[in-house]
Amino acid sequence: MTLTQLIALFRQEADDVVAPYLFSDTAVTGWLNEAVEEACVRALLVKDWTTSAVCSIAVAAGTSTYNAHASIINITRAAFMVDGGSDSAVLYQTTEFELDRLQPGWRDETGEPDSFIHHDTKIRLGCIPESAGTLSLEVNRIPLALMATGTDVPEIASRHHRTLVQWALFRAFSVPDSEVVDPNKAAMAEREFTKMFGLRMDATTRREHETSMPHRNAAIWL
Repeated sequence: MTLTQLIALFRQEADDVVAPYLFSDTAVTGWLNEAVEEACVRALLVKDWTTSAVCSIAVAAGTSTYNAHASIINITRAAFMVDGGSDSAVLYQTTEFELDRLQPGWRDETGEPDSFIHHDTKIRLGCIPESAGTLSLEVNRIPLALMATGTDVPEIASRHHRTLVQWALFRAFSVPDSEVVDPNKAAMAEREFTKMFGLRMDATTRREHETSMPHRNAAIWL
């Protein structure tokens, strides 16, 4: 569905079809863009491994920390290839705590990275890279562009489009204005949205979920 069609469906569902409207096109457009992002965060709808600006990072020798693209929700795979090399090495995702436990001194070690840490806005390699190369990512992300013109469409499968209106209804009926606020309608719309896309995972749980801890043998002294 196009943005124009989504706004029309919202107006039908909100019983807001006669101008002057209770809810402006600008407000409804903003809520629909929120809906697409919220759906992507909850259900991880957009997988990307081809958009260079998002999925490819030029790694410089001696530099271990890089900016993560603002659209990235989580990283499902990372691989590092040394410049001029023919094979890439898949990196495992971990945390500073785990590296401190298994590889004390990793912050100052130089070598070819075999792990990475994903913070909200940063990607940190598990050692200082001794060679330049390319970090290639597969990610779940939010849309790269907002819907703005009437012909724009959401960057998710068409089967999800109608449910986006439920988030816009939730936001509309939550406006603190006696003329439009309706907690019951807002709650019903939010439930319908959640039925399709699930609950939002909090940041700590998502970080724990996406982190793949390394498998290593531990020495046991008897």
